[in-house]
Amino acid sequence: MYRCQLCNRVSRPGERATKVVTERRPAEYPSRGKAQKAGSGRRSKAQDDPGGAGYEIAKEAMVCPTCAQEQLAKDAAQEADSIGI
Repeated sequence: MYRCQLCNRVSRPGERATKVVTERRPAEYPSRGKAQKAGSGRRSKAQDDPGGAGYEIAKEAMVCPTCAQEQLAKDAAQEADSIGI
């Protein structure tokens, strides 16, 4: 049993918890030279890691199935708004 971190309801025994992302933050990763080793045996080649930009999880919550569905629908609506659909 657990307590939903969004609605504060105590779950029923055996009810599964779901982790949902509640907050994201932008992140940039620098490029790294010869960061990845690839190959087998004696010969291995070092490859560069190009780095990049994106988003990483800032906060996540353990929620009940009802709140998880609501959060998923809310995220889909925000995604559609940001794309312009």
